[in-house]
Amino acid sequence: MYDTGMSPAATIDAAPPQVRDIASEVATLAGVLNTAMARLVEVTAAAIAAGETSEAGMKTPAAWLAWRSALSPEHAGQVVKLAKVRDRYPVLFDAFDHGVVSADQMTELVKAPDWAQTQMLGFAEIGTVSRLRRAIRDDAFEHDPDEPADDKAARAPSNRLSFGVRDNRWKLTGDLDIDLGKRIEAAFTESKDRLFDDGNTDATWLDALVDIAERSLDAVPSRDRRDRYRTWFHHNTATGATTTTDGWRIPQNLARLCTCDGLGAIVYETNGIPFSVGRTQHIVPDRTRRIIERRDRGCRVPGCTADRFVEIHHIIHWEDGGPTDTPNLLSLCPRHHRMHHKGELGIHGNADTPDGITFTDHRGRPIPASHPPDPPDGIPHCDRPYEPPPAGKMNYDWVGLGWAHPNALKHRRDQANRWRH
Repeated sequence: MYDTGMSPAATIDAAPPQVRDIASEVATLAGVLNTAMARLVEVTAAAIAAGETSEAGMKTPAAWLAWRSALSPEHAGQVVKLAKVRDRYPVLFDAFDHGVVSADQMTELVKAPDWAQTQMLGFAEIGTVSRLRRAIRDDAFEHDPDEPADDKAARAPSNRLSFGVRDNRWKLTGDLDIDLGKRIEAAFTESKDRLFDDGNTDATWLDALVDIAERSLDAVPSRDRRDRYRTWFHHNTATGATTTTDGWRIPQNLARLCTCDGLGAIVYETNGIPFSVGRTQHIVPDRTRRIIERRDRGCRVPGCTADRFVEIHHIIHWEDGGPTDTPNLLSLCPRHHRMHHKGELGIHGNADTPDGITFTDHRGRPIPASHPPDPPDGIPHCDRPYEPPPAGKMNYDWVGLGWAHPNALKHRRDQANRWRH
């Protein structure tokens, strides 16, 4: 036998460990979270109605909420969408206020017409978010035959194209009409065939896309305009790091390729010291502009999410003796730049330090960089623990068959009565 160092009595008399009811705790916290989100939606709706969301020149209520609450833009947009339809769905929002449904469930439920909110609430009790997302669609509802037909279903989906860096990879996605897509496909095919004729027998569709882009840029007649759209790379001579103007790091093997002649323009920096021109030049030189854009990575005004098509602003205006040096230059979106020159936005300080700029509103009050949430003093009260949907098997052929407008059901009953007589 192994000697554990414990007496038999101590082993026998030891109290069993207390079992923590994790499931109940999760249910309680989920109910608290639901009610807290419902309260946030209510407050946001009041802020929109009172015009508070235009504070500090915010472009949208979602941008204001993200700034005020530190929510992500996606979650802030979700709250704003719910806030804007709060008055249309009293039954659903009453359940939301009491913690019966979650914010994610509500986002899907309000896609249904308002006349079906009672049925939707019953469906939410058995359907998870993913199932609500699959089942609640416009063709699942028979609308009021006495009302004019909604032309939303008849409208063609809009053309979309998006691109940008995600997960340190540049990605391109699109959703186009067939005629537009076929024109692009024809351009791809022509470029790929030409590359093949030029000896690149392994040319891919990606090679074709890059070839189209390069030929388009080479065809720009104005040198100044061509340089404006050149790709700029910032190379730190001390560390060897190479980044794009918007701050994305280039892998070392690609950095050597990018610094070759013809692929882009290089800005060499040592210890982050930028090129400055003092009072010798009013217009910001291209190299200095790239440094400012890379440093600021978008509009510097707190809460502003604009990161493209920014304008470079002299903090101390040139006419007032301000130099064209990086401490006196910062990026502003056109909206905030205009607000400043109209006297609605004050800007003071040194732009080269992260917290060196002070922004003030039209009343002279400082605009803080962020609004950290107040620490809670305990778990808020919740009327009931959250009861999750059973998530059992669901027949999607059945889902939606009962979601007919009451007037549609009345028409069917009247027609059946006429047939009987």
